[in-house]
Amino acid sequence: MTAQEQKKNKKNGLIIVLSILLIGSFGFNIYSFLDNKAEAKKAEEEYIELSNDHEEVNKLLEDAEELTKKLEGDIAEKDSEIQSRLAEIKKIKAENDALIRSGLSKDEINRKLKANLAMVRKLNSQLESKVDELLLANKDLEIKNNELTVDLDSVNTINHKLSRKVAIASVLQVPQPTIASYKKRNSQNRPWKRTSLARRTDKIEFQFTIMPNEIAEHGEKNVTLKIISPEGKTMGNLNSDGETIEIHKNGALTYAAHKEFTYTGESQNLTLDYVNTGLDFPEGSYNSEILIDGEIVSISNFILK
Repeated sequence: MTAQEQKKNKKNGLIIVLSILLIGSFGFNIYSFLDNKAEAKKAEEEYIELSNDHEEVNKLLEDAEELTKKLEGDIAEKDSEIQSRLAEIKKIKAENDALIRSGLSKDEINRKLKANLAMVRKLNSQLESKVDELLLANKDLEIKNNELTVDLDSVNTINHKLSRKVAIASVLQVPQPTIASYKKRNSQNRPWKRTSLARRTDKIEFQFTIMPNEIAEHGEKNVTLKIISPEGKTMGNLNSDGETIEIHKNGALTYAAHKEFTYTGESQNLTLDYVNTGLDFPEGSYNSEILIDGEIVSISNFILK
């Protein structure tokens, strides 16, 4: 073999060796790329899994807090069991936040996150049961409260009716009075003479009986007499307290007689007189009212001819 051929063969061998090395390097690079890609994909999947577990814990915490808002008023704040469950969930959430930022391995973080997630699910389930229990108890209390309100309204209605009956029963009763008209006489022994004539009348006398009443309040009382003339005007010049008042031209509500008496609950006979010797009483029909402490207890009428 000539030197030229030997040189050519050596060159070809070198090319083959370089080709083999190049192919091997290329294959190694492809293998490394695929291996790194697989590792990256695995790491991404692990991170997504960690992130999902972390987010689920956060979501469960939000659900737990929203759950307690279903309770009206401050029931949730005062219930120690609910507050204890919420505190535990918040504590686990804080621990998860710290785990994500820690330098622990993915496997270690994943293990702890999954354990925490299982615990939060359990706590959330217990919290939901407790809230449902309180809502049901609150509903029962609401129903009972409504029933008590209805019962109280019934009791108030009955009391109101009884109060009205007592008020009606406590009003003093005065049967129809005896009414007589008199003319003034110039006699000390017999100063008054019965008459039925309007032009001769100087005094109108009312005799009446206040009936016994055990319910009525005892003590000092005022009785007044109102007389309404045929023209529709009230006669006399007294107010409801028995004081003399000045009568205006347009007229006023006045009373003909007034008396104070002490009521003891027993039957009492009283007399009220309207005396006016300077008045010509008009003929016709008169109406009258007897009032005790401002309440009308008797209505009657009489005629002067």
